[in-house]
Amino acid sequence: MSVLKREVSPPAAVSFLGGLELETNMLLKPKNWAVFQHYKDRCPPWIKLHRDLLNDRKFMRLPIASKAIAPLLWLLASESKDGVFDGSLDELVFRLHITPKEYQDGVKPLIDNQFFVVASIVLAESKQTAIPETETEAEKETDKYICPPSGELDDPKIPKCEHQSVIDMYHKYLPTLRKVEVWNTARQGYLRQRWREVALELAKEKNIVAADILTWFSDFFQHIGASKFLTGKVNSKDGRAFTADLEWILKPSNFAKIVEGKYHGAN
Repeated sequence: MSVLKREVSPPAAVSFLGGLELETNMLLKPKNWAVFQHYKDRCPPWIKLHRDLLNDRKFMRLPIASKAIAPLLWLLASESKDGVFDGSLDELVFRLHITPKEYQDGVKPLIDNQFFVVASIVLAESKQTAIPETETEAEKETDKYICPPSGELDDPKIPKCEHQSVIDMYHKYLPTLRKVEVWNTARQGYLRQRWREVALELAKEKNIVAADILTWFSDFFQHIGASKFLTGKVNSKDGRAFTADLEWILKPSNFAKIVEGKYHGAN
């Protein structure tokens, strides 16, 4: 059965962070990000902190956990053109190497004091009242949460991205990882980006067809299968085992680290 279906309703919300109603897959965004982000068309590998932050009474009254986590969250925001990033518990515990308690203690005050806004709630509310998009409009929205923008694959050297073939291959070689149930526009954009990067690299040596890129992804997924960490066979200090999924794999920084073998250790 094809999984190339669109989201038609927001995911169910769960209550955590001291009673705040948030989505399971929570998206966060720094308040007034557009005002403070000077680079509008790219995502620099660094951010700037203004010294006026030292005189911001609201910030200085935050718990030490919040003040420690805030710069890390700003760095995560810098990976996206519009500052939106995955702020869910599982994602931040993994990316920031913190415990669930440190997440609870640090993130909630930042949201309560409006240093970060929950972008996913705003998006969910707008989806409920919006007129359904056409497929063409959805394609134009694909690059909303990825950086750099995916755009359309208008380079004649690049074969059309075969989404379903890659998903089927992911399920085939990584059957123990989370299944793909919804293939929304953000996930499509991540795959289209990675597909383009692989295609351009392969095209340096020869003229390529889609089968060449699919062969690369076949080897890539088998490479992931050899990682004890990515396949949930290694427990962290808190006893929890991390297990990757296709969206996490396709995010730019994660994808590069997997290719470099940084999650494979001695094995």
